[in-house]
Amino acid sequence: MEPDDAGVRGAGVRGDRGGHRAGGDGRGRRSGAGHGEVRADNKGYASHVVEHDVHGVSWAERGGFVAAFAQTSAGDMSPNLRGGGAQGPTDDQFENTRIIGQLQASRAEQLFESATEELSGPIDARGRYVDFSDIQVEPRFTPDGQPHRTCPGALGQNFTAGAEDGPGPPIVDEGDLSTNPLLLLAGIVVTPTPLWVRQCQAPKQVFLGTGSQNPPWTPQVMPVQLLRIGQPAVGTAPGEFTIVSGQRVIDAMTAELGGTVSHVMPAGYANAYAGYVATPEEYDAQHYEGAATHFGRYTGPAYAQELASLAAALRDGGPVTDDAQPLDLSRQRISARPGVVVDSPPLGRSFGAVLTQPAASYAHGATVATDFVTAHPNNNLRDESTFLEVQHLSQGTWRTVATDSEWQTTYTWKREYLAVSTAKITWTVPATAQPGTYRIVHHGDARSLTGRITPFTGTTRTFTVSG
Repeated sequence: MEPDDAGVRGAGVRGDRGGHRAGGDGRGRRSGAGHGEVRADNKGYASHVVEHDVHGVSWAERGGFVAAFAQTSAGDMSPNLRGGGAQGPTDDQFENTRIIGQLQASRAEQLFESATEELSGPIDARGRYVDFSDIQVEPRFTPDGQPHRTCPGALGQNFTAGAEDGPGPPIVDEGDLSTNPLLLLAGIVVTPTPLWVRQCQAPKQVFLGTGSQNPPWTPQVMPVQLLRIGQPAVGTAPGEFTIVSGQRVIDAMTAELGGTVSHVMPAGYANAYAGYVATPEEYDAQHYEGAATHFGRYTGPAYAQELASLAAALRDGGPVTDDAQPLDLSRQRISARPGVVVDSPPLGRSFGAVLTQPAASYAHGATVATDFVTAHPNNNLRDESTFLEVQHLSQGTWRTVATDSEWQTTYTWKREYLAVSTAKITWTVPATAQPGTYRIVHHGDARSLTGRITPFTGTTRTFTVSG
């Protein structure tokens, strides 16, 4: 995820929920070095609508009703339908997030209310680690009925072209199978790739040989898993399947399960991540998805084979064994981004100080805005907590009525200069807000030169909401 010029948080999720194609406009993001953004994507908004607006679960009652909007085969689908798939419904990403999320929420609620089948039956699971850089794929899973193998990970030159709703720089076009000299040279310099890997990856024109490095840049020993929860079975894999490649995985699992379950589905982005999973036919076309299919032409058939094997073991109650173990790279991590070095308030101010106070009074539908002296949010992402609270004075007690999980609030962080940061907090007063006295509270965490992180809190003056 790339940082934007401002950071925003709202609508009930912590971090990134959606992938490149399926996330659509309004993807969740993390803060960058000088500015950043954390916000819900359309699925986060859909969850918020169903949980909060439909079932009345407030920020303090999370868990009372859980609406999970999961992904299955999302590799070549997008909610961005305008401009040939390049744009969302409007030119405003926040509005796009709301529109797309609302459509999903409304349909999900219809399905939920009309559902009649109850979960029943056994709960079971199988899982194993597999080295995807060298899988011998059996003939029954390949298009030509011949045995084939996967390859060490690599990204093709057409990966740089991007997809329809996220185009890259105008260096190459999707589907261009000719060699781009600039990318070939750049790839050779950055990630030298053996000739046999390039041949194995054909017709992909290799740009980055991510699996040929030491340690590999692509995770190659990865988990696959099959979960049974009564009638449904969910096959999890660390890839982003196209619709057709996902259907082939479903077919392979269904054939082995032999009627023991009535619903079979894949779940991508699970437990690790190694790019897209296109079909061999899609791979040959070398559009963005095929160029981003890391382990070669038979990546999809390899996933189908491995998940079918787990399905057979689950069906028969048999054991499974790991093919390999992932590398422990915890001491070999390299980051191109420096961490937070130190935070400092501006001269004469302290952390949590209010730079811009709210106005004295607001009506329903108006937006309250205030600015605070703050610190870098990466010091504490406040998962299961909040960067802000909107509080209402009720019977002499301050009660929280909104946090950064609400769509009505935003949290914008900016590194102004050196170690000095500011935070803008807004609250659009909902029609349901009770008239009375309110205030906004900001929570943050500052890092000293010694690395010590200290929490702080800032509070605005009071303001009123009129009826």
